[in-house]
Amino acid sequence: MNKQKIVRTYTFSDADLLLKGKQKISFMRRDKAAFAPFGITETLMTELETALTAFSQNGTDIEAKSNQMAVTQAKKAKAEELRTAIRNIMKRAELVFGAGSTKYKRFGTKGLTRQTDSELFITAKVVVQASTIHLQELTGVGVTTAMLNTILVLYRDFEQLLHEQKDKIWERSVRQENRIVEGNALYTALVKYTSVGIKIWETTNAAKYNDYIIYDRAVAR
Repeated sequence: MNKQKIVRTYTFSDADLLLKGKQKISFMRRDKAAFAPFGITETLMTELETALTAFSQNGTDIEAKSNQMAVTQAKKAKAEELRTAIRNIMKRAELVFGAGSTKYKRFGTKGLTRQTDSELFITAKVVVQASTIHLQELTGVGVTTAMLNTILVLYRDFEQLLHEQKDKIWERSVRQENRIVEGNALYTALVKYTSVGIKIWETTNAAKYNDYIIYDRAVAR
């Protein structure tokens, strides 16, 4: 069974949630004598204020996305280094075996530029294995053990970046979900408190009544 996607219960931004929350708390403190009979005390107001401050200090999705993109760019750059090192071997293998030969095809580099990350990952291993088997034949065109070791080092670096990219994608997903859960909880508390304010002032003070409206009148609350 697939996990149900968590969605925001408010339609404005997190920045607006913080702004609205702080505004409403200031009104509640102004009217705390009217709120007290409904069990909404200074302690509860402070707790909401503290929660809003903590929410504002949490990393945003922009930061998480930036971290993910940085690793992705590093991975792409490493992949290109790896392709270059593989091509350095293959142009020599072509001189020895010919591009259409069975031996050449065993290196598995067809469509190298278009290969996915997982395909490139496998290809790098195959090229080193095939080159090691045919090293005696390839030595004459300049293939060395050092060249193969370079591919192995790039291969391991590329593997590490693949793992890091997956970790950053997962971290961003978890952070997004947690932020939505936290934001929804804050919004629920805000609605509860402002609903009390609306009930207090709906028949006695229009200005104060409006102070507790969360959405503009043009938007359904």
